[in-house]
Amino acid sequence: MNIYDKSVRRIGEHTRWTFRRAKGLLLTAAVFVVFTIFIAASQTSSAAFPLWVESSLIRVGQTDAPGTASSISLSSARGETVDTQVVVQGPAGGLSNVNLSASALTGPGGATIPASSVTLYREYYITVTGTANYGGGSNPPLGSGTYPEPLIPFNDPETGSPLCGTAATLKACNASISAGQNQPYWIDISVPRGATNSPPGTYTGTISATADQGTVTIPVTVTVWNFELPAQPSELSLWSLWPPAAGNTVTTLMQALMRNKVMYGVSVNASSDMINFGLNRSGLDGSYFIGIQCNGSFSSIPSTSQINAAAANFPAGLPLDFYVADELNGCSSAYSTLKTMGTNAHAANRSVKTIMTTNAPDPNLYNEGDGRSAIDHWVLLDSMQQWPALPFTGEGDLWSYASCNTGFGNTPAWMVDYPPINERIQAGFLNWTQGATGVLYYRSDGWTAGNTIGSWNNVDTTGCGGGLGRPGDGIFLYPPGPIASTESAPGIRLKTIRDGIQDYEYAQILKNLGQEDFTNSIIVPIATSWTNWSHDPNALETARLQLGQQLHQLSTP
Repeated sequence: MNIYDKSVRRIGEHTRWTFRRAKGLLLTAAVFVVFTIFIAASQTSSAAFPLWVESSLIRVGQTDAPGTASSISLSSARGETVDTQVVVQGPAGGLSNVNLSASALTGPGGATIPASSVTLYREYYITVTGTANYGGGSNPPLGSGTYPEPLIPFNDPETGSPLCGTAATLKACNASISAGQNQPYWIDISVPRGATNSPPGTYTGTISATADQGTVTIPVTVTVWNFELPAQPSELSLWSLWPPAAGNTVTTLMQALMRNKVMYGVSVNASSDMINFGLNRSGLDGSYFIGIQCNGSFSSIPSTSQINAAAANFPAGLPLDFYVADELNGCSSAYSTLKTMGTNAHAANRSVKTIMTTNAPDPNLYNEGDGRSAIDHWVLLDSMQQWPALPFTGEGDLWSYASCNTGFGNTPAWMVDYPPINERIQAGFLNWTQGATGVLYYRSDGWTAGNTIGSWNNVDTTGCGGGLGRPGDGIFLYPPGPIASTESAPGIRLKTIRDGIQDYEYAQILKNLGQEDFTNSIIVPIATSWTNWSHDPNALETARLQLGQQLHQLSTP
């Protein structure tokens, strides 16, 4: 039994250790969670059916034993989305027509978090073939099994219309749950911006689970802290699409990503995306996307005047970039082309930054000839374990990215059969401690069967040159056809990426307030390096809680 098979469950003032088998189950976690907060209450024997609250960092197995927490308690900044799970289990005889609904949350002076700010999903179970040949080490996959991952929305995210009345193949509403089977539901609560709209304090409401066999009401408490996350995340991101997957459009795919604070390569509606989704960067022109090859060839390097013309189509103040090359490692024949591209981009009226994925920064590109680095954002594959010594003294800055590679089995991995803490800690606290200012992923819509339910049911993919099993690699969105939605559906892994970006924001705000030493004292012990990081969800949530409390105190007169 290794230490990651243990978890602490804090219930009231009591602590008990539970042990879970690795296969098919996640690393256990504390019910001290649901975003930093203590969740307390015991399951009442009078409940109409078994129901409990679970951390968003735990994947609930189909037949896991019921937990004991039956109320939700969360803490949040303004402008933040916090999340949790409610799990319904079928009693003897099962359940029919199971639904979830949320009330508004009422707070100080009658302020409310409206019910429309509570987004509900039914989690969908998929069976995967486990990650093959992970490399050995401290971060093994959980293996072949059945896991919840895609999220079926109750309402269309674009129109707000209920999806229950459609002819969809998959619906969140009116679920049937067999005896002894679990049905988890994902809950996002988005706290409105503005101290007038959401003054600090305690907000209360309910989530109701109904079935033909009865109703269970879940008390909800959200403590709103006295600070606000910026609309545009400080951490940059680039999630590629190989556009557009059949049955979708680039716009709706982009929106599905941006709702979760992840940005696409080239925005097609930049002005409105800045307002509606907090767009914080955009590629300049897809025709130059990863065009430079290892031998230095490139069909057409844009001139500075061409770059100026393209940049004029984007709103002022939006950072722009070119993704100039992909995984050019030691490609000396490409140096001249990369330097020319960098020089032209940097000479534009609006200096455009360059992005390149590689194993490690290349000092040969630190000076393009005018004193500037030819590459502004070095995007490094964490699993290659070639991260530069810190603090980084080279030119440009660092991003991290993940792919189907699993390195030596110690670094975070983003396949379905890994615990969700992998995505969250990389996008959040590990990126922070390792000096990364952005995060990249190579594809979001690698559907195996187009815009059909087959792409929901089969996420087994192979990659990295060896035909190795990599479940969910290249898939962070699920096609809209089976749910009759205007927009692709997210998965649990995308939600945890969002949570990591919000964790990063806590650290950035504290640094801006002169609290970097305090911040690092909290984060570094659990995110020391790419190969030395905590797998314990409770440790991550405790760190976030400490950062949030510090920000609240600093912001309160």
